[in-house]
Amino acid sequence: MEDISRALLGLIGVWMLWRALSRGHHHKHEGEAVGVMAGLIPCPLTLFVMTFAMSRGVPGAGVLFAVTMMAGVALTLSCVAVLSILFRQRLVGFIAGKPLETISRTIEGAAGLALAGVAVWQIMVAA
Repeated sequence: MEDISRALLGLIGVWMLWRALSRGHHHKHEGEAVGVMAGLIPCPLTLFVMTFAMSRGVPGAGVLFAVTMMAGVALTLSCVAVLSILFRQRLVGFIAGKPLETISRTIEGAAGLALAGVAVWQIMVAA
């Protein structure tokens, strides 16, 4: 299951790199599609803890762990979102007058290359 997760993240990275290099029209809802794809992959730790808790006859402990982990992820993502909004305000002032599309494509390409590289590295290490 973890290899599938790594492969999917690698594909997302390659897709981001392809998008950054292409000059075509980009659909506005692609970010949501990536989020849904990433959300479909279950967390291996949560699956392990739930299986362990059920085998020990305490499914409530597994559910409590899953809820606590979900709350932690939600808090972390919320903080990242707030920091992103604050950082965006400063970034817009910094890049004013510069070709925004070029900067955007460069950032997306670098992120895609990094994501694909990490996925390939993780697959190689796990093998």
